[in-house]
Amino acid sequence: IKINIMKIGIITMHKVLNYGSALQAYALQQKLLLMGYENELIDYEYPPAKKKKITISAIIQTIIIFLRNAVAGFPTARKKKRFEEFYQSNFILSAASYNEQNIKDNPPMYDAYITGSDQVWNPRFAGTDPNFFLGFASSDKPKFSYASSFATTKIDSELVPLYSKLLSEYDEISVRESTGISIVKELTGKDATVCCDPTLLLTADEWRGLSDQSVFKLKEKYILVYILNYMIGNVSNEVQKQIDYVQQTLGFKVVYLVGRKEDAFRPNSILYKAGGPAEFIWLFRNAEFVITTSFHGVAFSLIHDKPLLGIVDKSNKDDSRLQSLLVAVGAEQSCIDYRDIINFDKNHLLSLKCKTCKLDEMRQQSVKYMERILSSL
Repeated sequence: IKINIMKIGIITMHKVLNYGSALQAYALQQKLLLMGYENELIDYEYPPAKKKKITISAIIQTIIIFLRNAVAGFPTARKKKRFEEFYQSNFILSAASYNEQNIKDNPPMYDAYITGSDQVWNPRFAGTDPNFFLGFASSDKPKFSYASSFATTKIDSELVPLYSKLLSEYDEISVRESTGISIVKELTGKDATVCCDPTLLLTADEWRGLSDQSVFKLKEKYILVYILNYMIGNVSNEVQKQIDYVQQTLGFKVVYLVGRKEDAFRPNSILYKAGGPAEFIWLFRNAEFVITTSFHGVAFSLIHDKPLLGIVDKSNKDDSRLQSLLVAVGAEQSCIDYRDIINFDKNHLLSLKCKTCKLDEMRQQSVKYMERILSSL
């Protein structure tokens, strides 16, 4: 590896208690290191800490949650502990920690800056916070983005002046979805490049070291179900019918990752809520089939060449992240609407994979973008 003397600062949503957020941050950092570039994740606090109002109802709710967790063996606390251990063992962080105020007063100093991936430019999350747009960085330093996502097709009019100004200051912009190209063009007049999510930059072999650290192991064959209800709304009954059909057709146990309390009582099933990032990767690596509503659930299925169903709400035109990814890798048939009644036989289900050549091509094009922007430094 050729080591460069410059150091790059990355800002992204690296400490959200979310598998995809943690792993995309890890992957971008690792890829830059593999390419010979020293870098740090800027330890920026997101989401910002909020003071909770103490009310009688809040106290009662806290007690109920505590009792429920006690019965289940405190899975959320174990999950948080595994995330904290993952951060400490695997992230190279800036020496200082930052929040929305002190990052302006004493900004982290690097030779170049990259806004990383995930939904860093989603107006619902970023709002008027300029820091995911590198608003704190010195104007004489190179600024880039890698596969940053707006996770929407339009920016509200009141945010347009701020986003236009901040995005115009980037030297190069890459986005994760093709819809981001038109947003960048409208806001800045600049041409953006589509790059794959950072998790896809690393191969299954490069993820193996992390997955080997998993404390969760299962010898039986299983279907992995990773459903995030916020992705498609509260449509659990329709999705459960699809899960039941796949289980009956394939005949395997189902592992519900995160899941709902009802999932603990389903026949021939396991509800697993305590996993950290290593357990997440292990579950995808070893699954026979995956059912998910999650973008990163799809990404790790593709990395490990698993047959899958990516469940979406096709009537939602504002968020096409999951569909875009499946189309890009030639796995359109894996994308189904939550209302669909599926009747695929076993062989058809097990054929629902991506075209690995298209995934390799996407990865190579994204690496070329990285090589180009880094060589310009």
